Amino acid sequence: MFKRILSTMVIGLSLMLNQACAADGFQEGVHYQTLSKPVVTSDSSKVEVLELFWYGCPHCDSLDPALKAWVQKLPADVNFVRMPVVFGRSWEMHARMFWVAKNLGLLETIHEPLFHAIHREGQRLQRVDEVIAFFEQFGADPAVVKRELDGFATESALRLADARVRAYGIQGVPALVVNGRYVTGVSQAGGESQLFALLNELIETSRQQ
Repeated sequence: MFKRILSTMVIGLSLMLNQACAADGFQEGVHYQTLSKPVVTSDSSKVEVLELFWYGCPHCDSLDPALKAWVQKLPADVNFVRMPVVFGRSWEMHARMFWVAKNLGLLETIHEPLFHAIHREGQRLQRVDEVIAFFEQFGADPAVVKRELDGFATESALRLADARVRAYGIQGVPALVVNGRYVTGVSQAGGESQLFALLNELIETSRQQ
C-alpha cells in the first residue's frame, strides 16, 4: 500500500515538474520573434548576438552591467556586437558619439562612462561642444572628434544602422538579435534572467542550423 502511494506521489511530482518545464519553455511569437528574412551578420563564421540600444535609454543603462557580465562568459564562436538606434532627434548625437568612439578605438573606454554621464550626472550631451569636452576626458583630439562627428565614416555607419534596424522591425530598445534571425528583449523574454537563458538557447539553436 505504501509503495503504491509513494509511486503515485512520484508520478504526480514528475508530471508537475514536466508541466513546470513546459510552462517555462520559450515560445516563438511570445518570447521572441523569428524574422522571415534574416539579416546578414558581420561574421558568418560565428553566431552573432547584436544589442540595439540608446545611451539615453534608462532600460539600456540598467541592463548594461548584467549584459557585460554575460558577454564576458561567451564562448569563442559567439560574436557580440552593439549598434545604436536612432528613433528621434535626441538619439542621433549619442549614436554619432558611438561611431566616432568606435572609429577612434575608444568605444570600450567610453561606453560605461557615457551611460554614467547621462544617467547619473545628468549630462544631455547634445551640443557639439559638450560632446568634444566629453571625449577630451579620454585623450581624444578635439579637432578630430569635431571632424569625425560629421565625417563620411559616421554618416555611412548611421545610414547602414538605420537600414538594419528597419530590417529587424524593432519598436523599442534594448533589443537583442541572435544571428540576424531571432529578435527579443527584456520584457518579451520575461525579465533579465530569462533573457539570458533565452539568448543561450537561441545561440545553441543557431549553432545547429
